[in-house]
Amino acid sequence: MADIIEKIKKIKGLGRAKGCTFEQIKQAQASLGLIFPDEYLEYVKEFGCIDFGSTEWTGLNIKGYLNTVTATEKEKAVNDKFPKGCFVLEDLNIDAQMVIVNEKGKVFLLNHDQITPLCDSMSEYLDKCIKKKGNQSS
Repeated sequence: MADIIEKIKKIKGLGRAKGCTFEQIKQAQASLGLIFPDEYLEYVKEFGCIDFGSTEWTGLNIKGYLNTVTATEKEKAVNDKFPKGCFVLEDLNIDAQMVIVNEKGKVFLLNHDQITPLCDSMSEYLDKCIKKKGNQSS
């Protein structure tokens, strides 16, 4: 579990919010009607939310489009096929594509009503984001 925290700490040029509280997590879970997976809990407790390169992960302890509850509720309002028990981790801002995570921590690409498995964990998805950042020119 701490693996994702250590990976994030090593990212150069990391933007982050302040870590969130147990109460914020509890409220977010109640609002979305789900239980966040352990990796997500560790991530938001430590970082709130993060951005680096072209990667912007949603989180808690932040307002606006990067707030997990706001992003998920917004997508649910326009997409009646949004899967139950999932939340938005990242809006790719390309053709309405969203990276979503389920309560077991599995990561998927949501494109309207099509759901494609991406990774077995957020840590694995983070590796892809870091690799993508490394391939971008400065």
